[in-house]
Amino acid sequence: MKRIGFIFLLAFLCGAIQQAHAQQKVVYLGEVRDSLGLPLEFANVMAMDTTKKTIASFGVTNKQGQFRLLLEDQKVYQLKVSFIGFVPFERYFTAKDTQDLPVSIQLNNDERNLGAVEVVSEMPILIQGDTITYKTDVFTQGNERKLEDVLKDLPGFEVDEDGQVKVQGKKVDKLLVDGKEFFEGDTKLATKNLPAKAVDKVQVLQNFNDVGPLSGVNNSEQLALNIQLKEDMKNMVFGDLELAGGPEERYKAHANVFYYDKKTNINFIGDANNVGDLAFSMSDYFRFSGGLANLGSRSGSNFRVSSDQLGIPMAERNSAKELNNQLGALNFNFTPSSKIRFSGFAIGSKVDNTLGSISERQYILQSGEKETLTTESNVQSTSGLFKLGITYSPNASLQLDYNVFSRLSDIENSDLQNSLFNNTSNDINSMSTQQPFSIEQQLRAFYAPDDKNVFSVETTYKNQEQDPSYDLLTTQRPFAAIIPMTGNSPYNLLQLKNISTEQAEAAINYYRILNNTNHINFKLGVNQTSQDLSSSILEKLDNGSTNEFNDPDLNNLVDYTFSDYYFGLYYKVKFGKLVLNPGLNLHRYSIENQQNGITEGFDKTLLLPSLNAKYNFRNSHSLNLNYGVSASFTDIQNAAQGIIVRGYNSLFAGNPVLDNSWYHNLNLNYFNFNMYNFLNVSGGVSYQKRYDDITNIIDFSGLERINTPVNIDLANENMSGNASIDKRFDHYRVSLSGNWSRSTTNNRISDIENENVSFQQGYKAGISTTVLKALEFNFGYEVSFNNYTARSTSSKFENHKPTARLHVNFLKGFRFDTDYEYNTYKNTTNGTKSTYDLLNAKLSYRKEGSKWEFKTTAMNLLNTTGIRRDSFSESLISTYEYFIQKRYFLFSVNYDL
Repeated sequence: MKRIGFIFLLAFLCGAIQQAHAQQKVVYLGEVRDSLGLPLEFANVMAMDTTKKTIASFGVTNKQGQFRLLLEDQKVYQLKVSFIGFVPFERYFTAKDTQDLPVSIQLNNDERNLGAVEVVSEMPILIQGDTITYKTDVFTQGNERKLEDVLKDLPGFEVDEDGQVKVQGKKVDKLLVDGKEFFEGDTKLATKNLPAKAVDKVQVLQNFNDVGPLSGVNNSEQLALNIQLKEDMKNMVFGDLELAGGPEERYKAHANVFYYDKKTNINFIGDANNVGDLAFSMSDYFRFSGGLANLGSRSGSNFRVSSDQLGIPMAERNSAKELNNQLGALNFNFTPSSKIRFSGFAIGSKVDNTLGSISERQYILQSGEKETLTTESNVQSTSGLFKLGITYSPNASLQLDYNVFSRLSDIENSDLQNSLFNNTSNDINSMSTQQPFSIEQQLRAFYAPDDKNVFSVETTYKNQEQDPSYDLLTTQRPFAAIIPMTGNSPYNLLQLKNISTEQAEAAINYYRILNNTNHINFKLGVNQTSQDLSSSILEKLDNGSTNEFNDPDLNNLVDYTFSDYYFGLYYKVKFGKLVLNPGLNLHRYSIENQQNGITEGFDKTLLLPSLNAKYNFRNSHSLNLNYGVSASFTDIQNAAQGIIVRGYNSLFAGNPVLDNSWYHNLNLNYFNFNMYNFLNVSGGVSYQKRYDDITNIIDFSGLERINTPVNIDLANENMSGNASIDKRFDHYRVSLSGNWSRSTTNNRISDIENENVSFQQGYKAGISTTVLKALEFNFGYEVSFNNYTARSTSSKFENHKPTARLHVNFLKGFRFDTDYEYNTYKNTTNGTKSTYDLLNAKLSYRKEGSKWEFKTTAMNLLNTTGIRRDSFSESLISTYEYFIQKRYFLFSVNYDL
């Protein structure tokens, strides 16, 4: 509690400092009109400090042409008003309260048609159609280090700890630098590595589409950012280098090197450390390794090719004891002429992470006793990702794309566990290994012979190989009723598995532009997927020999094919501010699987409707509705009926007669960003109802269980929502946000019908303030509630987390950064409670104008050993304590290239 008191005291002192430095403020109101007296929306209004020669305040006019500035009373300013196509307005004035009599400003048409570039350079915010351009120097404080620091200063922007960006509450899908994709458009690698000093402007590109012939006919809702670099950063190498070391052999080496000119863009990121800084995490690997676009999903059909790689634990600083990470990433764009462009990336990463936890596990519909599971895991992974793309566009009407994407990995995950249940202890030693490989190729062609017709052809081919193996050693005999082991304790099982997948997809689209408000789109497509799976279970005996079980129930040899032929019809119509886009997709499916000399499968025809509706109240204010019925099909791993060992107490047996699931999906999203008062409001609701959903029948024997997938008769559903509000004041920024999710799933456990209900809520409030560009303080409060209910079990958890961050610039060149969080974790069902907190600090020095920076970093200063979490699955409720990286110190040297 003393630490929490310290946070509030610090916040009070910051406010006091702010108040002491603040002068008497007045509200300066006005309106901007053209020569005909009509209001001008989105005109930029700036008040220049005549002494400091800087922007003291600025605003953007609303639909009524009104603006609002907050200025120091009786101080002289230079007023500048700009709007493209009009002569800029300038005059000097003395600030007085204009609340009763707004100032009226008239702009005259610029018959000389001044270049847009000249005007933009003076405008803090420029809105042109679907593009919003921010001049970053107006918003930044001058102490930003990376792109993420710049984006956090912009109105309507949010950047989370993982580098994901939201604008006006909507997630950014792609990031460009000077119009070229930065590492496949990944926001994290850009926000964490691109130097802030290189950024000149940030463009928000709504309804982004990188295919010229499709402009205006497709329904892209992608949101992209384009980072425009300063001119003095082009035609030269820039970036930064960092070397760091500390006690207990702690180290860190990091390099960012960038080069941009008119034809060539090269980005290199290199990193090696054992302090938990994840330049490229496992979640990044999965995001990049998602491969090329799935064409069938655009027509309501979902065929899920599962990947055993998703079973590899993710490791972050606050969930792992030790982390060792290495990364080398190279991205390039080369444009030898205006007609052709080459692009690609190569990413290599290596991790060696140790994780540890203690969990209390309550199995649903089992005895009241809980299992205590102690786990220490080591994850070692070496992976490579490669992509090469060629784009040929001889003119605005034709574009050809070829892409090839490949991934390969060598992954090893070892677990040392102890399970204590009913006073019986079981020591478990297991290891999972695999070396997956995949390669995908894509060819696309887009052609618009005139302004009424557009054609596109897209084809993809994918080959994927997976070879997961699982080696299990236990002191208690596993699965005694199912697997006839003959050895003695410790018992040793080995499972081998291979999955091969070939997938070919093609889609042809024809777009017909009937008039300015009516478009029609015809689509033909096909998806052909073929899979093979083989698996076997062996027992390793004490004498070193192995015993392979020949029982068909313990082996798999499966051939599986999936075919989908479909025709789609979409119509796009505009009624004023409302745009409607209904669609129908007619699918013909065929599934066949062969195993144990028996062939199963089915053929069926489905009609899947969809609807997109968008209402634009005005620019940056919209309501968007999406509804669609989709058919979801499982892949070979759920169809293989031979036993698969998934863990020390878990088996899985597939079902060869599974049918598809029906999903009804509804999404409603609202965005409103008011540039007049910098108020950002966003929210959304999602609802999904799943019929014939694939869920598991679970048969328990003590702690051991067998999961078998079935199409359940009862509908499963999920509803989630989110809302956020963000408001900027003169020196303050206040934000409130909340999210919630309620899901209902049905399954059968030991022949008893069971309904699982999960209701999760999270709320967050924050305030930040900046004082004289020297001190920045952020305070937040987060609270989460997780309620889990099953047929005979229920649990409730909550966590309260106040947070504080402080950035102080002092003396000449010194900067102090610290962040703190305090957690109160409660199990309200049984009344247990635990607390933990985390404190980090950094002191840095950079002489003005110098390329060198020196830092001392202290992480986890309070030496917290573990943090608490909870989770809920179809058969158990768990609470965890994760062991985390202990306190460490680093001294580092940075050099700007």
